[in-house]
Amino acid sequence: MELEFYGGASEFGPNSMELRSGGKSWLFEYGMIVEDMSTPRHKGWDFVKNLESVFITHAHIDHMGALPMLAKHGYRNPVYGTPATLDLMSMMLWDSLKVQKNNGMQPLFLSDDIGNIEDQSRPMVIGQPVGNGLTATAYGAGHIPGSSMLLIEVGGKRILFTGDVKFEETQLMPAAHADLKNIDVVICESTYWNANHPPRKELGDRLREVAKEVVLGGGMLLLPSFAVGRSQELLLTLSDLGLPIWMDGMSVEATRRALLHPEGVKDYGKLAKAFAKAYKMKKGADRRLALKEPGIVIATAGMLSGGPMDFYIRKLHKQENCRLILNGFQVPGTPGQVLRDTGVYSHEGFQVKPKFPIQFMDFSAHCGRDGMLDFLGKVNPAKVMPMHSSGAPDFAKDLQSMGFEAFAPKVGEPVSV
Repeated sequence: MELEFYGGASEFGPNSMELRSGGKSWLFEYGMIVEDMSTPRHKGWDFVKNLESVFITHAHIDHMGALPMLAKHGYRNPVYGTPATLDLMSMMLWDSLKVQKNNGMQPLFLSDDIGNIEDQSRPMVIGQPVGNGLTATAYGAGHIPGSSMLLIEVGGKRILFTGDVKFEETQLMPAAHADLKNIDVVICESTYWNANHPPRKELGDRLREVAKEVVLGGGMLLLPSFAVGRSQELLLTLSDLGLPIWMDGMSVEATRRALLHPEGVKDYGKLAKAFAKAYKMKKGADRRLALKEPGIVIATAGMLSGGPMDFYIRKLHKQENCRLILNGFQVPGTPGQVLRDTGVYSHEGFQVKPKFPIQFMDFSAHCGRDGMLDFLGKVNPAKVMPMHSSGAPDFAKDLQSMGFEAFAPKVGEPVSV
C-alpha cells in the first residue's frame, strides 16, 4: 500500500492525497489556495483515469476547490462527502469560478466541470461505511457544518484521515468524534502543532462584551468572517444580545445551506432562530441602510481579500467608535494579516489606517496542540503522519520524542504503509 501527497504535506495546502493498494487508487481531497490559485502538484493527469473514487472531508476551498479540474481531465467516478459538505461544496465552487472570471484570469475550470462534479457527488452518512474497492466511514470532525474525519479500511489496514478537526465543542459544532480504536495510521492536521487556543466560552463572553460596548456606544462592530463555519458561529454567539445583526455576502447563502442539513450542526433550532432574526443583505442599498444605526455586521471575507467587508471599512474608517475584530487565521500577505500587523488596510488601490480599534480573537475551528496530543494518546496508533502545516516535520519530531512512530510526508514523495 502506498500514499502520495500532491499538496498539504509539510505545507499549508492545497490538500490532496492519493492512496494506492492492490492495483487500485483513491483520492482524498483536491484543494486550491485562493490567495495564489495554486492547486495540487503531480506529474500529468494520467492518475485520474485510475481513480476509483474521491473523498472530501469538508467544504473549505483548500480541501476541495480544484475538484472540477479532475472532471475537466476526464474523471467521472463518485465524489463522496457528507450531505452538508456536498451542498456547501457546490456553492463554494460556483463562487470560485465567478471570482476567477471577475479577476480577469483564465479560469482553471468551466461550469460544465462543476456540473460534472455535482452529478458525481454521492452522500456519506456519518457512521455508515461506503465502499468502492475500500471501506470508508465518516465521523464528525467538529470543524464546520458537515465536516468529517474518514476511517479508511483497505488491504488489512485501518487509516484515519482527520482532515481539519476540533476536539472542543463550540456554539456551532459538537466536539469531534474521539472514540476510535485499533488504528494503524493517523494522518492528522498539524495547523496549530505548537499553539493552543483560548477556551471557547471565555472567548465568546469577551466578544459579547465588546459587542455591547461598541453598539451601545453608537458604533458598528465589524466581523469579517469565513462564509462557512465562522459566520454561523459568530451569529450564534451574539444572537441573544438584542442587538441588530446584519449578515452580508456568501455567509447568508452558506447559513441557508447549512440549515438544510440539521445533522451537520450541534443545535439546528438555535441556528435557525438566530438566522431568522438577523437582517440579510440582498442588495447594495441594504448596506447603506445598515449604516444608519449602530449594530453588528458579519460579512465575508475572513482575510479581507475581497467581499463586502471592504465596503464597510471604506465607509467607517474615520469613526473611532466602531471596531473591527479579525477572528481567524490570516495568511501572510493578505489584507487581513497586513491590517493586524500594521494597522493599515490596503486593498485594490485603497489604503487607509482606520481610526477605529483593530482586535484579534482566536475563534479557530482547528484543534490546538494539546487537543491533538490528547487524541493521539487515546487512539494510540501504530504510526502518525502530520500534515497541513509547514511545522509538520517539527511536530513529527516532538511526537517521536513522546514515543510515537511519526513521519512528516512531503509532496511528491510516495510513502509505503
